[in-house]
Amino acid sequence: MDQVSGDKYMVPVLRSTFQILGELAIAGTLSLNDLVMRTGLPKSTVFRILRSLHQLGYVLRNEQQRTYWLSPKFGDLSHAGAWSEPLRRAARPHMLKLRDESGETVNLGLLDLDRVMYIEVIPSVHPLRLCERPGGWDYVHSSALGKAMLAFAPPEYVDSLLKDRRLQALTPKTITDTSRFRAELDQVRHCGYALDMEETTLLGNCIGVPILDPTGGAVAAISISGPTSRFDPRNDELIGALRAEAAAISVSYGYATVEV
Repeated sequence: MDQVSGDKYMVPVLRSTFQILGELAIAGTLSLNDLVMRTGLPKSTVFRILRSLHQLGYVLRNEQQRTYWLSPKFGDLSHAGAWSEPLRRAARPHMLKLRDESGETVNLGLLDLDRVMYIEVIPSVHPLRLCERPGGWDYVHSSALGKAMLAFAPPEYVDSLLKDRRLQALTPKTITDTSRFRAELDQVRHCGYALDMEETTLLGNCIGVPILDPTGGAVAAISISGPTSRFDPRNDELIGALRAEAAAISVSYGYATVEV
């Protein structure tokens, strides 16, 4: 018996409900019989759960084809603000520590399709600095934050962004060839950090690392950025500090153990 099903406090109907929701999330649209086969649950149980979810507005139904799919109402539960604020609070002390140690701007970002959304920025101590604003964005393919998250994202997500596309050139140093960009992601996955060497903006460098969940997937990323005139991110001590603080953020956010 697995640990979840063996927990005496597990509510069976909740477990069954999330089995059904998980299958709908994977397949998109399924019939009642499809869900019975996929989950192994009794048909009456699946029917009652689907009917309840439909009445609550979380599942939609095609009356003619008798198929079901997830409602956009789930987006109201999972929008960025619903969980980015706890992440921002968990990350902020670690970001302040990195800013004080490096003197440069520290950024926290989330994936938003083909962009990175900044949810927290701790500005550099220097008058001359690179500084985004919370709510601002950059393209994933040019930014260190974006590369760090894409390298640890599901392959199908990466494929959906890169298929039949040429990446936009923001500077002469931006990677625009998708094959070369995939190779860059392989390198990021291997070394655990990503670089942006004047790829988003000229005269600006950046290094980013992913904030991982226990499965090894990136839930966010953290970066340090600064002017090329004084900031070279290819520094072993800096890389080690950034990776250590990213792992600490994962733990502060609620993940018990995370690889550094």
